[in-house]
Formats: sequence, C-alpha cells, structure tokens
Amino acid sequence: MNDTIKSIATIMKDLDGILIFPHINMDGDALGSATALCLALRELGKKAYVMINEPVPKNLDFLECGCTTDDDSVLDDVQLSVMVDCNGMNRIPGREVAWERGRLKGCIDHHQTKAKDIRYDFSRIEPKSAATGEIIYNIVKALGVGISLDIANAIFTAITTDTGNFQHSNTTSRSHEIAGHLYRIEGFNSKVISALIYDRRSKNAIRMEGRVIDDLKFYADGKLVAGKVTLDLLKECGCTMDEADGIIQKMMSIDGVEAACLFKESENNVRASLRGRSYANVAKAAAVFGGGGHVLAAGCTFFCTVEEAEKKIIPVLIETVNTRDR
Repeated sequence: MNDTIKSIATIMKDLDGILIFPHINMDGDALGSATALCLALRELGKKAYVMINEPVPKNLDFLECGCTTDDDSVLDDVQLSVMVDCNGMNRIPGREVAWERGRLKGCIDHHQTKAKDIRYDFSRIEPKSAATGEIIYNIVKALGVGISLDIANAIFTAITTDTGNFQHSNTTSRSHEIAGHLYRIEGFNSKVISALIYDRRSKNAIRMEGRVIDDLKFYADGKLVAGKVTLDLLKECGCTMDEADGIIQKMMSIDGVEAACLFKESENNVRASLRGRSYANVAKAAAVFGGGGHVLAAGCTFFCTVEEAEKKIIPVLIETVNTRDR
C-alpha cells in the first residue's frame, strides 16, 4: 500500500543524513527528481546527497548543483536511503554498501514493478504519473519548501524528458499544471533548459546515430524495428553511451513502426530499451526477461552478447506487435 505524500514528508522532516539513489544509466527523470529532492531537503537544513557511481550525462550536467557524490562515506550517519525513479538492488549496482548504511529505506517511483529484494519503510509508487518528478514536486510542496530556480529546473527536466517534451501518451493535465507553476518561478526559462537537454549533441554523436539508423532491422511487416549501439561502434565514433539518447525516438518516428528495440552493449551486459506507439505492451515483453517499466516504454537487461539478446527478445516483440491485447 502506498504511503501518503504527507506522511513521507513528515518522515523526512524528522531525519537528517539522507542519501538519494537514482537508477543506473541516469536519465532526466532520475537525476532531475533526485536533485530536486536533495535541494529541497538542504533548504530544510538537512545533510543530503545524491549517490552516484557514474559520470553525469553531458546533457544533464547543469543538474549537478553540488548534490552528487560517489563517496560512500560522505555522511557519518545515514538515517535514510531512498531510491528515486527506481526500485530494487539491481537498479543501483555498485552502490549497495552505501544503500545499506541507511537505517530507514524508502522508495519514490512511477514504475509498476515493485522490488522483492528490499523491505521499504515507506514507498510511494504512482504508475499513472508521467514522471517521478511529478511525485517529487508534491513532496517538495508537502515539505513546505519554496520552489527555487534550481528545483524548478530539475523538476522540469524530469517531466519533459519522461514525456518526450510533453508529446508521449503518458502526458497528463497534471504534467502541464506542474509545468505551468514552474513558468511562474523567477528566472525559469524552459527554452534554455530544453536547449541544454536536447541541443548539445556532438558531431560524433550525429555520425553514430546515422550508423545505427543505416543498420536497422525490421520485422513483422515493418511494425517492429531493432537497432544496436555496440562497444565497437562507440569506440569507432568516439562516443559514450549517453550520447545514444534520442536514437530510439528517431526509430519510433518511422512510419508504420509500432514498437522499437535499441540494444545498448556495455562491458558486462546488454540493455534493451523498448518503446511502443499505441498498443504494443513492451512492459509485458520486458517482464519476460526480468525487466519492466511502462506499457509503452520499458527495458530489460541481458547478460550475454548482443546477438544472443536479439535471438531471445525479438520473437517476443514480434508476438507483441502482432497482438493488440494490452
């Protein structure tokens, strides 16, 4: 059962020494939500940090605001560890020791999946929220903290990235209402933030995108498209994986495509990012392989080669796009 926003705010007000954990491969919602919460807690005089163990993506570097750290011992006493935009130990690999330092454990997320390997002292999971940033916005208000410009920028980033700049089907009236409030914050400029997020791609990233697009594979009479970003491709193009953000949206823009799968290879695994257009329940497909997410946006991880991952998931995705049962 979900804890109320008010009860979560009450718990946080009574604690000090708080570590906030966004998921691995941070996106705008994960880092934006974590940063907004951290800044709000600091406004209350709390010692709070966003615990990471990977570089902040270049297009999100403006969100750092002095909040992020990779130092497990940054706090002498951790009274609360809280996951934001994720749940489950598999979403914070390499940060398990820091997580366990928290005497209390919390989770704030908008994904339907619920971790079975953690006992949370409180949680708030809202699958109908377009972004975790929407939940964080309400928690910030419940904490009695004013929305500063930095908090506004972080919350806007969280919502705009997870709604595809307010174009995805998960966008709701609340998404726009919250954004409308942010526009009233002195100094807030959505055009500036959007440009920082979307308009700073390198020449190498553009070249890499072209290589991926040229190598796309189509299935199920063009209803399914699959692409891949391999380690070799990253090396050849001089790119990092975060520069592949946006490719799957290009894949989904192809006429006739109902679902897309972009394989992202790392040293230890292959991540399959999945998107659906209207009826393809890609979350259900991801769940077959231990993943999850939303009906039209999900993902899963394979501990094998890209080729083996393709052989496993493509048949499931073909069945998904050939089935209208959601």
